[in-house]
Amino acid sequence: MATRLLTLLLFIGLAATTTQAQNLDSTASFPVNAVIFLKDGTQLRGVLLSESPVGARIRTDNLGEITVTSDKIESIEKNEGGFYHKGKYWFDNPHHTRYFFSPSALSLRKGEGYYQNAMLLLNSVEVGVTDHFSMGGGFVLNPTFRDWQVLFLTPKVSFPSQSRVTFGVGALAIGVFNRRYDFNNQTGISRKDGIEVNLAGIGYGLMTIGGDERNGTVGLGWGFAEGEITASPVLNLSFMSRVGRRVGLVTENWIFIPAKGDPAVGILSGGVRFFGEKMAVDLALWVPVGPDNTLFAIPYVDFVIKFGQKKRPGQRSR
Repeated sequence: MATRLLTLLLFIGLAATTTQAQNLDSTASFPVNAVIFLKDGTQLRGVLLSESPVGARIRTDNLGEITVTSDKIESIEKNEGGFYHKGKYWFDNPHHTRYFFSPSALSLRKGEGYYQNAMLLLNSVEVGVTDHFSMGGGFVLNPTFRDWQVLFLTPKVSFPSQSRVTFGVGALAIGVFNRRYDFNNQTGISRKDGIEVNLAGIGYGLMTIGGDERNGTVGLGWGFAEGEITASPVLNLSFMSRVGRRVGLVTENWIFIPAKGDPAVGILSGGVRFFGEKMAVDLALWVPVGPDNTLFAIPYVDFVIKFGQKKRPGQRSR
């Protein structure tokens, strides 16, 4: 029942994506987004309407159209990013390639990257190697700094199409490193005896419908450990939508498809994402579901800091 309900909700969200996304992603009706830096330290952000040796004319959110003479201008920074929504400037979504933990098929652009910290313990970095291939990695913080460590890699390849559908494949490869001890029964002393390494992870395929500001993803993955692959896959249904300049909604849901005769179990989640131009913060609740589960929710928090986005040549002028 939970699987059917999640599927229905996801496809309702995807339908909204295909019909409404143009309202968020279109920039064709405006010349160019820009910031005018004045010599007195003031910054004017908006749509640059004209520029000449005499001065510049810009349309701002709060002050309307303003003409500034060249003797007052320190510099002009033109920015192809961002867009206008209902007359207001919105910066680009700084965290469009991932929900809470699971990725979408959308890719970072070459040179972009982000650092993510979840629940203080889970640390990761993801970088766009090309426009369609990203590589990430991270670790789980061991509060004792002793005896064990968990490291992981997250490669992903994206395959964009001519429509608003993007496909992707990737993996989460995990290495668990445990220190071994040799206990001497006669002396009662334990000595370090090397490190034991255990490898596990999941390989997955993704289909994402939508763009940077609103998208939904269906994912299917198979786990692997100790050289064996699980017989039953894991289904992921996720959706995000930006509902304000600095606010979005995110849901990420995992359904563990059972072997024949076993009951289905899963993890459902929903939360709010708060945006800055270079960062995002998620506040959410995770709810395990299953035939024998008592209903309870686990609080979740993470933050993301974006880095590495380079300005295009010629963006800064006088």
